[in-house]
Amino acid sequence: MSNVATPPAEVHIDEPLVRALLKSQHPDLADLPFGSHHEGWDNVTIRLGDELAVRLPRRRLGAALTATELDWIPSVGAAWTFPSPRALRVGEPNERYPWRWSVVPWLEGTPAYEAPLNADGARDLGAALAQVHQPAPADAPINPFRSRPLRERAERLDLRLEALATDHGDSVRADTARGIFQAGANQPPVTLTWTHLDIHGANVLTRGGRLAGLLDWGDAAAGDPATDLGEALVLVGRENFRALAQAYAAAGGAAATDGSMSESATARTEAEAVAYAALLAGIEEGDYARAGWAALVELGVADAAIVPS
Repeated sequence: MSNVATPPAEVHIDEPLVRALLKSQHPDLADLPFGSHHEGWDNVTIRLGDELAVRLPRRRLGAALTATELDWIPSVGAAWTFPSPRALRVGEPNERYPWRWSVVPWLEGTPAYEAPLNADGARDLGAALAQVHQPAPADAPINPFRSRPLRERAERLDLRLEALATDHGDSVRADTARGIFQAGANQPPVTLTWTHLDIHGANVLTRGGRLAGLLDWGDAAAGDPATDLGEALVLVGRENFRALAQAYAAAGGAAATDGSMSESATARTEAEAVAYAALLAGIEEGDYARAGWAALVELGVADAAIVPS
């Protein structure tokens, strides 16, 4: 996964296209002014008026992921109390645009890569994840990568560690990383819950250090709740993760027992953190790579000197 960059768009999305889609399918919104324009890996989001945004897949894979956002998250997340961009309107494909799209609430905030969560914000995220980690039905979507048990993902981690070690030599302690990962993989199977599965600093919004939004639910699926917790550990760091875990347990999170994280959940969380940090470290965009390397250092599997500035 080394040197992965944002994939190119497969369709050109601009304001005239979005205006035409709104006029044909949601005309009551068509005269609202456009605001800021955000292009991610899979979707383009354009602010619409003061309170809304239009979200459109920019490539076929993004359109496939959008199915989860449109078909599952509105009902799964109906009782969530944290800010999330659940679809308010759904647009259909037509002769000008090939995929379903949506109108979602606009969430004010700054990506956590630019304005990190503080301890209270980490508690907010922990409480939010406890709400997310509810039982998943048998027909819930399965993420082809992150829903799989840790033991089935060991080879993928090995490839990432080899790529990082090729570039950085002994500064990457691959055997230590494998040991942490294996300790988590050796834990007993768990009951799967709903999980977000892509918690990084571009998908978490903050305001004054507090959680202002948890974005991008296209990867959401049935999974081990420790997967989200491991990604959150990479995001907030060990010190703030203690606050996150306490809030998660207090809110009755599925990976907690009797008000605290179990030894099994802790081992799986550490393993997931190693896997996710290795993934991020191999992405060429600076924010992702810096977050991945910083987490690898904190996890004891890389030297601080190689964290990119």
